[in-house]
Amino acid sequence: MGIFGFCCGGDEQKPIPRPPGEPGTETQPGEVAPSAPLPPLPSADGPYKDSEEHLWHALAWADLLVRAQTLRWRHTIAASKSEQFWGMVHVTDAEVSRFLTAPFMRPDELPAKLIEALQPYWDATAGIAADIDARRRQTPAGIPLRLAELERRFGLKPFDIAVLLICLLSQLDGRYRRLFGYLQDDASRTRPNVELVIQILLPIAPDEEIARTVFNESAPLRANHLLLITDPVGANDPLAARALHVDTRIVDYLLGSNRQDSRLKTIVTEPEQALSFDQLLIEDELLGRLRSLAEWIGELPPGSQMLPTFFLHGAYGSGKLNSARALSDALGLPLLIADTRSALNSPESWIRMVDLILREAILRGGALYWTDTQLLREQERPKDEWNYLIAAAEAHPGIVFLGSETAWDPAGRYSEKPFIRVDLLSPGYDLRRRHWQVHLPREAMFADTAPEREQLVSVLANGFQLTGGRIADAVATARAVAMQRNPQAPKLTLDDLYEGCRRQSSRGLITFARLVEPRTDLSFDNLIIPEVNKRQLNELRGRIQHRSQVYTGMGFERRLSLGKGLITLFTGSSGTGKTMAAELLGCEYGMQIYKVDLAAVVSKYVGETEKNLSRVFNEAEDANAILFFDEGEALFGKRGEIKEARDRWANTEVNFLLQRIEEYRGVVIITTNFRQNMDPAFLRRIHAAVDFPRPDAEARLKILRGMFPEDIHRPSDEELRALAEAFILSGGNIKNVVVDAAFRALAEAGPEGPEITIRHLVLGVAREQQKMGKALTKGDFGEEYYVWVSEEILSDQVAK
Repeated sequence: MGIFGFCCGGDEQKPIPRPPGEPGTETQPGEVAPSAPLPPLPSADGPYKDSEEHLWHALAWADLLVRAQTLRWRHTIAASKSEQFWGMVHVTDAEVSRFLTAPFMRPDELPAKLIEALQPYWDATAGIAADIDARRRQTPAGIPLRLAELERRFGLKPFDIAVLLICLLSQLDGRYRRLFGYLQDDASRTRPNVELVIQILLPIAPDEEIARTVFNESAPLRANHLLLITDPVGANDPLAARALHVDTRIVDYLLGSNRQDSRLKTIVTEPEQALSFDQLLIEDELLGRLRSLAEWIGELPPGSQMLPTFFLHGAYGSGKLNSARALSDALGLPLLIADTRSALNSPESWIRMVDLILREAILRGGALYWTDTQLLREQERPKDEWNYLIAAAEAHPGIVFLGSETAWDPAGRYSEKPFIRVDLLSPGYDLRRRHWQVHLPREAMFADTAPEREQLVSVLANGFQLTGGRIADAVATARAVAMQRNPQAPKLTLDDLYEGCRRQSSRGLITFARLVEPRTDLSFDNLIIPEVNKRQLNELRGRIQHRSQVYTGMGFERRLSLGKGLITLFTGSSGTGKTMAAELLGCEYGMQIYKVDLAAVVSKYVGETEKNLSRVFNEAEDANAILFFDEGEALFGKRGEIKEARDRWANTEVNFLLQRIEEYRGVVIITTNFRQNMDPAFLRRIHAAVDFPRPDAEARLKILRGMFPEDIHRPSDEELRALAEAFILSGGNIKNVVVDAAFRALAEAGPEGPEITIRHLVLGVAREQQKMGKALTKGDFGEEYYVWVSEEILSDQVAK
């Protein structure tokens, strides 16, 4: 059935059903039967040359019905009203008398003589309708007729189209605005109300109750906001008295405009260029699945109800939007991108915005991608917002993509329409390499000291577990850093790229962890530990450097479901170099180090500690950071026997931590002074361990030498050796001793500047011993050193 199928079907014209004319409903005695000549009718034939010609032909059909209603009005209400009261809400005595002498009849009934007068108009509309359908069938498919497209895309019925055409007349031609004021006996009402439209369309919808269903909120015209109904003048005004008009976007569409709804200006966008599957950078297995889905959808029949809703789950920059772009491109569909955050902040209601955005996708005949839909599922958001979007997506006739950083699966929905969840996981090493090869600037943009390109790609892909989007952002940030350093010649360096990668880190970690600022002037040569322990540390460096190649390149990732991160245990007493080693590892691979604040993580409330720990690991994984747990026995200590409820919750926290740390894909460094206090289940999960023993005399001498700046006056090597052999100190203790000596030297400095002497160092040792609660005895310090300690540190009552 065509748009005007209510008047004709196939090639044979159907008679128009006439309104009933009851006996005794003739015009009053003395009245002249109404009559008026028909206007010239459209005479063109053959296919339509464009959509506008088809629209105006349909409006000529609607015009005849309006003329018929005008004729009816002139010989009913207007016949009893003086011209001086036209357009005024005024009831004359003649009109009242006419009403009192007329028999009762339904609103959709007309006197027989009036039907006879109007019949030529109704017959003419049938003829025009037949011409329209015939010409439409002759029009080639390459000439889209937008009125017909509107019917098809929104599932409109012939009466829906007729209503739109009647309302459209007043919005395209000012004469009809005056005429509709006349037909409503109120010059201020320039738009037709529901009652008037039903009266105008009486010959094609004699059942008024059926006609009124068109104006229900759930009917296609109103549900899709094609037809708008103004608020009533009074709170109790019936639906029949409310004015109608076609939405401005629909008017523009019918007139051939592709201009987007102004309310969606900052909300709905389109990609600047197409993206094919060959250009899509995702894992090969997932790419194959998307290709298969595109083939399946392409084989569905037109108008199929099986077009799916895709739920694209993945972190920022993981390829959700690009996957939607490639799939849409494969299907030959334009893609509209709806910004969920902007839609939520719109002055329009969320429901209205969802409807308008989905309507825009239907008008454009494209697929629709919603960004960041996880925002709708946040705890503080009303659940109705997410539920409405899901229900609307399920009812939508086209393809909808829902992008989200958190997972979700439907419950109680999508029993008949496919719902396809696509998980875009963090890219593996090989895929990260491909992203870096695409986004890394050409060699001319780098300083002369930049490493070879393939080597640089490998270093960056291994050191930072960034998604493709974050890699692109990191490169952009690196360029900005180089520009700030030297606007005239912004040459990139490896440090710029490291900085760009670090700035892509999440800031959520600062709630529970502190960023450790590494000392960039130090190297592993400055870390003084025994050779056997240095080999342990070098093995750890190798695991960090090559872990991506081992898991991805060598295929171990497919064999291991967990344990793809790197959990390291540093053991040793305070001051033996554990923190310094962690800093050096971060510097070497450009990774930020976050020292977890146990006081902020551990909570007395049930379940809060687990929640805080989960946030720490999630944020750290997103930030590609090294998590540093100092004094880890506080969290990873042995689980005790359950004697009360508090013990059960404490053990639950340890269980959760052990599970979560095994799932973490990054680097974790845990330090402890007491390995024997660590939980055995945790020790089993350790991938590498490095021991940091107290330094021997030779190591203490190296640490002492390394503590002094090159241009400072310091004791001789012989004096330093004697000090190193006399006192068993850790590296941290030695640092404190040297700093204390520097302050003493500065206080005693003469014109030539400060000079640190062995005496200053001995006094620093004494103060360090005091901090640790040790007695200062002659046996420990020796005769010479003890004299200095007695003079400066001890009281006047020197032991005799």
